[in-house]
This record gives sequence, C-alpha cells and structure tokens, in this order.
Amino acid sequence: MKLSQLLTANSQQMESSLVRELLHYSQQPDILSFAGGLPDEAYMPAFPNMESVADSRQYGPSEGEAVLREQVVATVAERGIQAGFDQTLITNGSQQGLDIVSRLILDSESMILTEQPTYLAAIQVFKLQGAQIQDVAADDEGMSVSVMRELIDKHQPKAVYLIPNFQNPAGHCYSLKRRQEIAALLDEKGILLIEDDPYRDLCFENVDRTPISSMLKTAPWIYMGSYSKVLWPGLRTGYLVSCADIAPYLVKLKQATDLHTNRLGQNLIASYLATGEFPAHLEKLQKVYKAKRDTMMLALDKYLGDLVQFEKPAGGMFVWLTLPEGVSSKKVLADALEQKVLILPGTPFYPNNSDAYDSNIRLSFARVPEDKLDHSIALLADVIKAQIS
Repeated sequence: MKLSQLLTANSQQMESSLVRELLHYSQQPDILSFAGGLPDEAYMPAFPNMESVADSRQYGPSEGEAVLREQVVATVAERGIQAGFDQTLITNGSQQGLDIVSRLILDSESMILTEQPTYLAAIQVFKLQGAQIQDVAADDEGMSVSVMRELIDKHQPKAVYLIPNFQNPAGHCYSLKRRQEIAALLDEKGILLIEDDPYRDLCFENVDRTPISSMLKTAPWIYMGSYSKVLWPGLRTGYLVSCADIAPYLVKLKQATDLHTNRLGQNLIASYLATGEFPAHLEKLQKVYKAKRDTMMLALDKYLGDLVQFEKPAGGMFVWLTLPEGVSSKKVLADALEQKVLILPGTPFYPNNSDAYDSNIRLSFARVPEDKLDHSIALLADVIKAQIS
C-alpha cells in the first residue's frame, strides 16, 4: 500500500509548526530569540518539595486531579465564570484543549471564525479536522462585530475562537464594550464561543480582562487556561471549563485521547498553588515583563521608529511589527538568524493566503534578558534597513 493510500486526506495536508521547527535555535545559548512565546526560566519558581506533593504513581481520573480542579474552579470564579467541579477538565497544556474541542465540533463540513491574525497552532488543529477557517478582521479593541455578524449570517459557523486578553500574535486586549457586543451577538445567534486565555495574568496596565464566557446568557461556551506562561511550561498543564451541556463530551474525548494528564505535573502545580506564593510570583512576573516590554518599545522607537508600525501591548508577551513596504518577513528571518537574532514571520498566523501577509513579524520580549534587548533590536534594525536599501 502506498503512503498516500494509508494517510487520510487531512493528514497529508498537515503543515509543520514554524515555532516548533525554530525551537532548537531558541535553546542555543548564543541565539537572542524573539521567536517563541517562551517564559523566562530565570523567573520560574523552584518545584515544591516532593514531600509536600501527593502520591502520583498510579493511574488517575481522566478529568484531572481533584485538588487542582477545585483550584481551577476557584480561579475562574474570581474571573466571573461560575462553573461546577464537573465542568472542569485538566489537559496537557491548552494545546490539547484545542485538539479535544476541535475533535468534538469540527469536520470537513464545518467552519470556524477566528481573529485575523490568530494563534498559529490553533490554525493547525482546526485544519487537521478538515474545517474551513474564516478569519475576521480585528482592530485594537478586538474582532469586528459587524463583520462577525455578516459572516455568521452567511456561513453559519460552528464556533468562534478568540484570544481576548493580550492576543497572540497581535498583542491587543479587547475593550469591555467589544466584549459585551460579541457576547450579545453570540447569544443572539447561538454560536459556540471558544475563549483562549493563557496570557491574562501577564497584565501591565489597567485594562478590562472580563471573560466573554462570563457574559453569555444562552450561547454555549468553552473557556481555556494554562499554567505554562506563568509557571512551568515543561509540565504541559492547562484546563478547560465549559458550559454544563458540553462538559461530558469533552471528558469522553479525553478518555479516548490519553486516559489522563500527567499526575505528577498536576500535583506539583496544586502543591505550589496551595502555598499561597502564587500571587506574589505573578506580581514579580508582571514587573519583570513590563520592564522588558518598555525596554523593547524604547529600542524599537530608537532604531526603527520611522520605518515600522507597532502598538504597545498592555500585557502578554508579544509585539506585532508591520515592516516597511517591500520588506519580506521570511527574508528578515533568514538574515537576522545570521546575526544570531531569531524572529518569527507573520505568515503562519493567517489561515488563508498567508503569503499575502509577508509584511509582519512577531517579537516576544519575554525570554531575552533585559540588558540585551537594545542590542538585539539594533541588530534586527540593521537587517530590516538592509532590505530597504
């Protein structure tokens, strides 16, 4: 049997993740990496003493460790989402959450609406299920409600996928008014909301972060979170909280996917959260990343202020840069790497006709040491200016 006969049509069309392909460069000590959304390991807390961590040697429940699920329920309640214990599922990072949700609702007959641009790994997952992805124009307040309404009426999509807080890759944070408008539209049309919220705790300014899920009255919803950006990404621990009707189906898919998430990782996180040290840790992260963001802003203004366009993000990890006309993000990637600077082109963040969007790059300020940010941006600026001349 030929390989083409063995693989499904969706499998044959899978695209690799540029972030994952570039990750090995990020691990090299001489590379100054703006590419991945990697937290700074210098500010990760130590693991709890193993004597305080629950026994994790045996198989566990598919839904996740009870203590961690209870902590998640309390966390989302503080954000305005009232959900029961049975509506909470621990996943292998929020990426598995996207995979499970996609398996549940998407197939080759489905359409899903996303922001333009949007998280590249979400695009991968949705395409793997054969779904059509319709990206919707967004501004610094969020997805356009008028365009969203038009596309819902025209295509009757299965769901809308949003990252309202410090969006990946564009960095913007939805206004309260836009959140309310989107919630009202979803209630009116009965469309499922998939709300991805991994960056909300990395907040540097006084902006609204109310989950849109908490505003819905009748529309179905799934709210996703992660501990990867604020604790230990190597543990790959995230969570899904959903409306009551959907929750049992997510659990069944989790059972079929991997039985359960790594119990040791779950219990390490639960043990750390129980110490009460997490709020102070978040404050430290916010202070450190805000300083890095501000240093990057100054450097961009200093070396590229008249040539590129960018907005100052109110939180998160990313700055979305629009390059001068005629400058290719893919060529910037290649040329900058020769200078030991790693960036991520903007093209993978567009689900349709991505080559038409070769004028953006995403920069992450999280992992580069603050005292090297100015020099790194100076090197990047030389690469960009060389393409102009």
